[in-house]
Amino acid sequence: MDGSTQPSQAMPTPSAPFAAVARSAGFAAQAATPQELPARACDPSFPPDVHDKAGPSKQFAQSEDTGEPVFEPPGERVRHDPWHAAAKRAFDLAASGAALWVGAPALLAIAAAVKLDSPGPALYKQTRVGQDGVPFECLKFRSMTVDAEKDGPRWARSFDSRVTRVGGILRRTSLDELPQLINVLRGDMSLVGPRPERPVFVARFRKQYPDYDLRHTVRPGLSGWAQVNGLRGNVSIADRTVYDVWYVRNFSLWLDAQILVRTFSAVLAGE
Repeated sequence: MDGSTQPSQAMPTPSAPFAAVARSAGFAAQAATPQELPARACDPSFPPDVHDKAGPSKQFAQSEDTGEPVFEPPGERVRHDPWHAAAKRAFDLAASGAALWVGAPALLAIAAAVKLDSPGPALYKQTRVGQDGVPFECLKFRSMTVDAEKDGPRWARSFDSRVTRVGGILRRTSLDELPQLINVLRGDMSLVGPRPERPVFVARFRKQYPDYDLRHTVRPGLSGWAQVNGLRGNVSIADRTVYDVWYVRNFSLWLDAQILVRTFSAVLAGE
C-alpha cells in the first residue's frame, strides 16, 4: 500500500469474527471477543515481569508502577514515504487549528458544564506514551471525580462509579477527547493513529502481545483503525493491537481519510 515499504497484509473486514482476526496475526492465545475484557491485561494488580532486561535510554516513558522504560525500538522498522508523512503532518496542523478556532465556543461550553457539574478543573492531564516511547501530557475534559485514582491507576470500566454526570455524556460521545486537538497541534499526536496508552499499561501489554511496540513507531491518534472497527473501551487488547499494527504497516493518506470519515460518521450517529 502507498507509503510503506512493507508488503500490504490483508485485513479481515470489520464483520469478520475477531478471533479469526487475531489468529491471522499470531494472537490465537490471547484473542477475545469485543465483549470480553482480558482480566490479566487490564488488571492493574498484574505485576510486570521484573526479570526482563533493562530498557533503553531514560528519555523513554517509564511505568508508574516500576519505573522501568516501556519502549524498545522494535526489530521491524516500518518506513513510510517522507512526502506522505509531511502531508499528514501538514493536514494535522491545518485541521486541528481550524477545528480549535471554529469549535472554541463549544469547547468553552463543555468546560463550563464540567466545572458546574463537579468540583475540580475542567481539563485533565495524563501522561501517555507517544511516538518512539516519548511521554507526553495528553489533554482531556475531566469526566471523573478528582479523586478517581486515589488508590492508584485503574482501568476504566462500564458503569464506572467514578464517572460524573456530564462525564458520562462526554465519554459516550467522545467529546472528552476534543482537547487532544491541542496535542495534535503541538505535534504530540496525529488526527489518525493508534490510541495512546498510559505507561503503566504499556509496560504490561508490550510483554503480552507480539509487535505491540510497533504502535509507537508512529504518532498516536485521536482516532484509529481499531476504533472505527468497533474496538473502543473495554475490548480485547490482543484484537486492538492486531488492527493498530496493521495500520502502521499499511499506512496511506487514503486510509487516513477513510478513518476520519468513519470517525465523524460514528460521532454524529452517537456511536
